[in-house]
Amino acid sequence: MSAQPIEYYFEVYENSFINDPVWSVEAKTPFPTVSIGDRFNHRGLDVAWDRKATHEQEYRVIDIDHIFWDIGGKIGHKLMVKLTLTNRTQDF
Repeated sequence: MSAQPIEYYFEVYENSFINDPVWSVEAKTPFPTVSIGDRFNHRGLDVAWDRKATHEQEYRVIDIDHIFWDIGGKIGHKLMVKLTLTNRTQDF
């Protein structure tokens, strides 16, 4: 078995994985580790969601899903992150 290049995808969803992602990107290298409860800087997402969070609000990771595939020798890893808008004072 020989090593094959892997394509990496990072998709951001709000409140559900059922809808289309509100933001996505692909890369040739893995993305950093993401954990449930992590804060997710919303500034880049304001354009994608066409709204702004207040200074008292922030996006938090509430769920994570990974998908791996090998189709015709093309290997992929998709990291799907579900966010919710919360008050900064909410504990996770």
